[in-house]
Amino acid sequence: MTNILEINPRERIIDTALRLFYEQGYLATGINQIISESQVAKATFYSHFASKEKLCVAYLQARHIIWMEWLKDSVEANTSTKERLQGVFVFLKEWMERCNFRGCAFLNIASEVPTLNNNIRDEVIKHKDDLKLYLRQLISLLKSSHKRYEDINIEADADMIYVLVEGAIVASQNYGQVWPIEAARKAACDLLKI
Repeated sequence: MTNILEINPRERIIDTALRLFYEQGYLATGINQIISESQVAKATFYSHFASKEKLCVAYLQARHIIWMEWLKDSVEANTSTKERLQGVFVFLKEWMERCNFRGCAFLNIASEVPTLNNNIRDEVIKHKDDLKLYLRQLISLLKSSHKRYEDINIEADADMIYVLVEGAIVASQNYGQVWPIEAARKAACDLLKI
């Protein structure tokens, strides 16, 4: 097991933010708690992050990498494109159960920072755009996999699948159950005829 003090201070601060912002929320987590739990001096914290907003941006960037890797590793363990598309929803179910229905870190932050034009919201949008791009790539692969999928409209269908994914995440978090994800999976399969 790695000693926390062996990790560089910036990484310790981000690792602490990854846990606290997700578990407690952005607004409920104070800088002093992050400083204390990451075991850095206040001056060290501010030498890496001039503000809580800058830390939140770094947190979202780190969370994006982690979450997209989880998703891709899970989905791409499937061999066929059809299974991969369905695997998106399998991943969502496993993730929501594992996080005890805490939900999407990006949507949670967006609800706490409702202003549209700021650096935090920009990171939320970047994450969601990357998710939509990944879904578009999967749908494009499906379309080219067999002529029975030739009627797929990649852009329009990717938008609809993306909305199903986002709705499934939010509804699953709200209900604390996975049935919304299963309903979204079925709707996606019906839409794409898979």
